Amino acid sequence: MKIVEEFSTLQGEGKYLGVPSYFIRSTGCNLRCAWKNKDESVTVCDTPYTSWQPEKGYELNVDKVLEELRGSKIEHIVLTGGEPTIQPDLREVSNRFNDNSYIVTVETNGTRYHEGMERAFISISPKLKSSYAQLDERERQFHVRNNDFIESTRSWMRSNNYQLKFVVNQHSDMSEIVELQEDLQVPGNKIYLMPQGISEEQFKERQHWLFRVCQQYGFTYTPRMHIDIFGNVRGS
Repeated sequence: MKIVEEFSTLQGEGKYLGVPSYFIRSTGCNLRCAWKNKDESVTVCDTPYTSWQPEKGYELNVDKVLEELRGSKIEHIVLTGGEPTIQPDLREVSNRFNDNSYIVTVETNGTRYHEGMERAFISISPKLKSSYAQLDERERQFHVRNNDFIESTRSWMRSNNYQLKFVVNQHSDMSEIVELQEDLQVPGNKIYLMPQGISEEQFKERQHWLFRVCQQYGFTYTPRMHIDIFGNVRGS
């Protein structure tokens, strides 16, 4: 697996919020997410070094990770990106960590399914139409063409424990989320909503109404704790 960084931290989003975890970030992504803000600025993926301008990275050494974590209190490993499902050895890596008694979360946009890794917890973050705000038309077409997640997400839901975690940018996103919930038959307690943003100001703009929306629909609000605490910096 080609990765760009690995580090110990606390999970900042979703079901395992606040849990000590070892993050392994793969390089490369099949999407080009970008959101338009109220001031007409555009916010791209918060890890552009794995998507818009992916770094070459280096090969993950699973044995080295296992040795480093031996004796630590960390029980959770997060395989994230970029998009880890484009890595051909994802199943092998995930199963190696499971075989060594670690709880593995795979963070994915849901566009690709891998069988044979049913022990992993799958954190699916389908990208809504509000993520189509690319300034470059070629990148926009690339994003739209590849953002086909329905059938792969159904497969993950059938085979694995999972959560659906949506980046919410604007009020109109909610009708799309509710439609997806009905189409995929997702229980409300499996759906997490988090505000789009990479700055304190962007979070504040969205978090108050999103808090109320979660109450209304029975969804779970999740902050982006690592960004709240450290800002949008690598290795946090």
